[in-house]
Amino acid sequence: MISIKFFFRNKKYFASAFLYSCFSLIFSTWVTYIPHIAEKIGITEGRIGKAIFFIALGAFFMIRICRHLIDRIGVGRYTYFALLIYCICFFGPFLAFNYVSLCISLFIFGAAGSSYGISLNSLTATIEQEEGVYIMSGSHGFWSLGGMIGSAIGSFIAASVHNPLLHISVLVILIQIIQLRFKSQYFFRKGKHTPKEKHEHNGIMPLFIIALVGLVVMVSEGAIADWSALYLKKIILLNIKYIGFGYSAFSLAMMIGRFTGDSLSKKLGSWQLITYSSLIAIMGFLLVLILNPFFAIAGFFTVGLGFSVIVPEVYRLASNVDGVKTADGVSFIAATTNIGFLVGPALLGFIAELRSLHMSFIVLTCWVSLAFFIAFWKYKRKN
Repeated sequence: MISIKFFFRNKKYFASAFLYSCFSLIFSTWVTYIPHIAEKIGITEGRIGKAIFFIALGAFFMIRICRHLIDRIGVGRYTYFALLIYCICFFGPFLAFNYVSLCISLFIFGAAGSSYGISLNSLTATIEQEEGVYIMSGSHGFWSLGGMIGSAIGSFIAASVHNPLLHISVLVILIQIIQLRFKSQYFFRKGKHTPKEKHEHNGIMPLFIIALVGLVVMVSEGAIADWSALYLKKIILLNIKYIGFGYSAFSLAMMIGRFTGDSLSKKLGSWQLITYSSLIAIMGFLLVLILNPFFAIAGFFTVGLGFSVIVPEVYRLASNVDGVKTADGVSFIAATTNIGFLVGPALLGFIAELRSLHMSFIVLTCWVSLAFFIAFWKYKRKN
């Protein structure tokens, strides 16, 4: 956990990293209240699933817009105000009074979240470039940490307080108070500017290759998030009390890996680290395929360890492509990874319906192999 010490010793790096925790605290709290909102409006699980799709639509809507706004406003200012707007939009789903208003509020919430996420990763990439430090992976570790805290504490508060608006109001106020303390550490960061002509001619293919790796991983990550519990229940035949252990092990490993990823990236380089990490993930999937509860949970942990550093490295690579502005590279990665996270569960479900859930995870194992071969090819070509 070398990265954690580094962040806590350096206020300016902790300030930007904590922004990831703010993001995941809000998002994980929203996830906790999904059943409450569905019950309040009186809609089925199927309809809430369709409504949640509007988050993705809102996210895609903002991708191109916020690239230009970051250039005009500056990445530090934009990140601060994007968080403020995200906090305000967080109230929308809780104030929705019918299905249509819920869909509209989720579209706005998704747009605000996408805007904040792109600016946040652009800010981290800018700090790395300006300061010559490696903080992308550790910063994403704060996302994992915030998500785990938000899910655990959020569930407890939700069950105890029975007042969602009070809960989220306190959370938002605390986040804004903390940001007033730390915003001076990142507020005046401008970001990297690159001429448009160079972007159009030089950076498209390298960026596409990087995005493909991100897409592979996020398809798999989305699939694990939605299907790991069902896999343990129906294929492994694990007791229902323990079916959440698979995703918990995956999340814990993600956090551990991200807090050690920056030092490994500095030592090995991005493509070599992605090569090793994707190989570890493949080994984890092979363990998952063994029809044994212990091996399956250990497999999900191993997959999490492998995946943990790949997306941060993808963002790092995209922000340093010759001829591409940082915000452009980050927004392109955000678009492809969001698509992957949404497509993954649907793809796995389609294969499970045709054959079986076990076959779905076999296909997923082969799919992750694509990331390994791309990374290995890039690493060997560079050396």
